[in-house]
Formats: sequence, structure tokens, C-alpha cells
Amino acid sequence: MKSFVLCLAALLTSMLLSGPLPAHHGEANYEIGKVVSVKGTVTNFQFINPHVQIYMDVKNDKGEIEKWIGEARSPGMLVRLGGWDKNTIKPGDVIVASGYRAKNGTCIMRLLKLTLPDGREMADL
Repeated sequence: MKSFVLCLAALLTSMLLSGPLPAHHGEANYEIGKVVSVKGTVTNFQFINPHVQIYMDVKNDKGEIEKWIGEARSPGMLVRLGGWDKNTIKPGDVIVASGYRAKNGTCIMRLLKLTLPDGREMADL
């Protein structure tokens, strides 16, 4: 009986001490300090957790189409900070996206700012 009580006490103590911890991958995958901007046509807009994703076709300097992905904050954060919703951006919109490019050179960016077709700027993404 004594070992049962000790096990139960240990279990309860560990449960009390192990609350949820903040964990996130951060911006370690991105070239922080060097902001790039691209102008492209939205092909897909995913207003989903954990991060809003914007897919774009961007014409590079050689005239070739590059498939870019812009990653923003969570939908909840964008709603609170800037009044976003699932209809803020739609396929076919031409936007300018600015942010940190992936360190590995892929066409992925951590979004900082967007300029929408109507000229509105959305920041703090």
C-alpha cells in the first residue's frame, strides 16, 4: 500500500510540475536581416492552423515561373491583429510579398508584409 501511495504522489507531483511549455520552431530556417520582396499571382490561400500559407507564381529575372510559398502567423493572430479572414486573399490576386527567405535557397518565405491588389498593406504577419 505504501508503494502505491508513493507512486500516486509521484504521479500527481509530476502532473502539477509539467504544465504546457511554449515551443515553436521560430525563424531559424530563415535568412533573418535580409528582407526580399516578390510580386506574384496567388494560386492558393490556406487560412489554416498552425500557419496561414499563401502560394504564388512569381516570374523571376529570366522570365521563368517560380512557385513561392509565404508563411504567416496563425489565422487567429491575423484575425486579431489585422482583421483577416478566409476571403482576404483569393487565387488570381496579384500581390507583393515581403519577408525572410529560407536559408536553403528554396522559394519559401516567412512573411512580414503584403501589399494587396487594392494597395492595402498588411503588416505584422
